[in-house]
Amino acid sequence: MHGSGADGGHERGTAGSWWAPAVANLLIGLVAILPGLCVRWLLARYAVIHCADGFGCAGKSPDNTIGMTLGALLGGGFVLGMVLVVDILMPWQEGRPVHVWLGMATLVPAPFAIAQAAGWI
Repeated sequence: MHGSGADGGHERGTAGSWWAPAVANLLIGLVAILPGLCVRWLLARYAVIHCADGFGCAGKSPDNTIGMTLGALLGGGFVLGMVLVVDILMPWQEGRPVHVWLGMATLVPAPFAIAQAAGWI
């Protein structure tokens, strides 16, 4: 219904139609910095371990490995859950185009990448 206000004042193809998904996914990206840091820490620490004896490196794991693994798994699961709710379930329930929201989900890693490139983390 054009002009009835049912579309929230946004017509298809206007700048307002992508503004909300972009901001929502950038905010999710801010939350995703924490699991991103945990994954980066795990990759950096395990890359320097030389395991030549047997299966795995049971006695050679760095400190905080369990905490960082849990942070990466639980934080990553939380971020994926937020993407599921914000980018798929809410637009679908409200009758908004899901493809716009899913397209803007590519902005989730942007805050981590910008912060790392700027040297803030």
